[in-house]
Amino acid sequence: MYLIIHNPLSNNKKSKKTTAKIVKHLQKNDIAFNLRSTLKIDNLNDFLDNNPLITDIIYCGGDGSFNYLVNNVDVSKIKQNIHLAQSGSGNDFLRTLKPLKKANVSVGEAITNSKSASFINGCGMGVDGAICHYVNSDTKKNKFSYFVNTFKGISSFKPTSMDITVDGKNYPFEKTFFVAVQNGRYFGGGMKAAPKADVTDDLYQVIIAHTLSKMLISVLFITVYSGIHRIFKKWVTILDGKSIQITSKDPQYFQTDGEVIENVRSVTISKKISREFYAYTPKNIKQHFKKSEKNKL
Repeated sequence: MYLIIHNPLSNNKKSKKTTAKIVKHLQKNDIAFNLRSTLKIDNLNDFLDNNPLITDIIYCGGDGSFNYLVNNVDVSKIKQNIHLAQSGSGNDFLRTLKPLKKANVSVGEAITNSKSASFINGCGMGVDGAICHYVNSDTKKNKFSYFVNTFKGISSFKPTSMDITVDGKNYPFEKTFFVAVQNGRYFGGGMKAAPKADVTDDLYQVIIAHTLSKMLISVLFITVYSGIHRIFKKWVTILDGKSIQITSKDPQYFQTDGEVIENVRSVTISKKISREFYAYTPKNIKQHFKKSEKNKL
C-alpha cells in the first residue's frame, strides 16, 4: 500500500491539484493507497509503525516541505521507499534528483550559534538568506515574487568580512555577499549554482561571491541560471569539502532549503545521514509498483 502525504497549504494551496493527479494515477493503475495531510500526522514514524501494510510513501511538496521532512522525521528509521513529488513553489532539490530517478542522498546538518537545522538541498549565509527572508515574508507570492524579493534583498544587504574553513583550511574574504553550501545543483528557483554538486557523496560545493558592487551582484545572479558564474573567478570562488565552517563579522540571515534562521554569526556544516529517495513521476511509480508485485510472486 502507498501512503500519499501532502501539505494542503503548500504552493498557495495549489498543491491540491497535484495531489489529485497522483490519486487519479494510482486509481487508474489499481494501486492501493492511503491519503493523509501533513497537518494530521503528529508523528510519521509512529504512524508507519502502526500501519505495517504501507510499503511506499509519496511525499508531496517543494523544498520547504522536504526540509520539514528531514528536520521533523527520523528518515533513517523509515523502512518504506520514499518518493518525493513536486507540488511546492520551490523545487530545486527535485531538479537534481529527477535525472537520477533515485539516489542515496547525503542529508546535511548546519549547527549555528542560534540553533541547528538539517538540509537536503543546500544552505547559505548572506544575501541569499536575506532574499529567502523577504520571500517567506511575502504574503502575495506569485511567479515574479522571487525577482522582486531578490531586488529587496540585494538593496538592503551590506557585504561583510567572512572566514570560511573547508576541511581545516581557512579562506578569509572581504566584502562577502554570500556563501552557499550546496548538496544539490540548484537554488533560487532554477539557478544552477553548483553544476558539479553530487547529492550522493559527502562533499559539498561552497560558492562564495565577494569583492564586487551591488550592480555586479545583480548581474552575477543572472549568470547563475546558466552556471557561467564560475568563469568570474575574480568575484566567485568555488571550493569543495566535507566539513565547512563559516564565521561572519556581522550577524546574518542563514537559510537551509529556504528556511531562515536570523542573527547567525557562525555555522558548522557536515553530513548527518544518508537516505535513499526516489523522484516521483507517474511512469516511475508504475514501473516501481509492477516490479514490487513481480517480486511477491
